[in-house]
Amino acid sequence: MSAQRIMEAELDDDEMLDAETSAALMRWLETAILPAGVDAEQWRRWVDGGCRLPLEADGRPVTPAMLGLWARTGTLG
Repeated sequence: MSAQRIMEAELDDDEMLDAETSAALMRWLETAILPAGVDAEQWRRWVDGGCRLPLEADGRPVTPAMLGLWARTGTLG
């Protein structure tokens, strides 16, 4: 078992993440692996911002659909 840094996305009570983003967060929490091309500091800011800030991989925007694909397959597509 590996040590993992725990981060909590702060959401208002009436806010919910979409299924794709939620799946990506779960994969990250379980594996501590980031999607290829996403900077660790940018990911931290994204999580701290409630997963609502823009997220990029190698300079291109990452969409919820891409996060869902990454959660299922390990690739952003």
